Amino acid sequence: MLTSSIHRFSDAAQGGYPHAANSSAANLTDKTLPKEKWESIKLVAPADLRAEEATDKKPDGIYAWMVIFACFISLMLSIGINDAYGVYQQHYQLNEFPNETATLVSWIGTVQFLIMCIGGVFSGFLCEHFDTRLLNAVGAVIMGASFIGGSFCKSIGGLMATQGFLYGLGASFPFVAGTSIPSQWFTVRRGLATGIALSGSGIGGMWMTSATQALIESLGRPWAMRVTGIVSMTAVLAISPWMRVRLVPSKSERIIDWSLLKDIRFSMFFAAVVFAVAAYFGPFYQIPSYSVVVLHKSEGWGSNMDTLMNGLSVLGRLVVGFMADMVGPLNLLIANTLLAVTSLLVLWVPFESVATLFAVDILFGFAIGGIVSVIPVVAAEVFGLARLPSIIGLLFIGYFIGGLLGVPPMSALLDNVGHRTDYTSSIWYMAMLPVCSLVFLVVMRSLITKRLLIKL
Repeated sequence: MLTSSIHRFSDAAQGGYPHAANSSAANLTDKTLPKEKWESIKLVAPADLRAEEATDKKPDGIYAWMVIFACFISLMLSIGINDAYGVYQQHYQLNEFPNETATLVSWIGTVQFLIMCIGGVFSGFLCEHFDTRLLNAVGAVIMGASFIGGSFCKSIGGLMATQGFLYGLGASFPFVAGTSIPSQWFTVRRGLATGIALSGSGIGGMWMTSATQALIESLGRPWAMRVTGIVSMTAVLAISPWMRVRLVPSKSERIIDWSLLKDIRFSMFFAAVVFAVAAYFGPFYQIPSYSVVVLHKSEGWGSNMDTLMNGLSVLGRLVVGFMADMVGPLNLLIANTLLAVTSLLVLWVPFESVATLFAVDILFGFAIGGIVSVIPVVAAEVFGLARLPSIIGLLFIGYFIGGLLGVPPMSALLDNVGHRTDYTSSIWYMAMLPVCSLVFLVVMRSLITKRLLIKL
């Protein structure tokens, strides 16, 4: 049975709004529709927009908030653990593998994220064909097993296989489900609900960073990983019964809907996401060691900077999620990307001090939290709900590319240009990534409308 909201959306796609199958979506301009209709326009991409209900539970109700809580916990563990890798990076680089390059050590966390993204592509497809609750539970078991197995590894290769590859594979299920499900369960407070769900990743990164540092100092790295594996597996298993989609497409044979890329606006959005994700992990990975090497602070002080940045990212997710329903998700995505540019290019590049690093932590943490929170909302509002898991899966390819463009080149610059002591070239590279993202977002918005003061 089709919901009335999906009926209205499909009717709009076929009648009230330009449908990509009949006319080029890329040719849409301000002249196409009366000005008063701009606030409600949906930019329909060439994908199957009809969907069927996967459950009799209704949106916007108590059950919907239970789903949000489950997504919150899933992202708190899956992304939170990945965000806390900066502590392991610092520990490996300064203690366990002091003779290895920062580039090689960073590949453990990079592989973790890249496999999470590639796994996310297939997870999006699987979420449209199988019970997401079961997929989430399977992911939880793999997540836990990866860290427990990694606790017995004493080589970078072994850690790359367990903490990197295996964990990324397991975390891809709660990652894609927790990111794409929230928008399906809300029609009124979609931005706020999505922001709350995605704030779990920031909160997870915040407390996981501090907890990981404390566990390593008190129990050692092997037991820190065992505790992390047991906790993550137990918690994600416990909330898996509520990790369910509300809508599934009536027809979906493709793992990746490449037809979306025919829309020039989606191509711009895709490119912007690539550079935004490339910018994401650099500060989280490098600020802890930067604090020790450049500012001569303790390892604990450096990990606390990551904790602070994660805390501000939580605030950014919540604030942007709340405001997205009022001023438009794309507008906020552009504003937060501009704030990220300011924090890195205007503050971190020219200044080298504790005060400046605090300012970078605060501004970048808030900005990047808002960016990751509003990306799925933009995808839902602009390109439709029915195929959102597949759309998010396609964006995960962008995340994968962004992961390759982010930390590895930064670390290579630190090794080969900065000789592991001068972070200048690495910071310059980091700063230019959100600049590129901002350019693509501005182009995307200008293709939609030239009007500035409009909810979009």
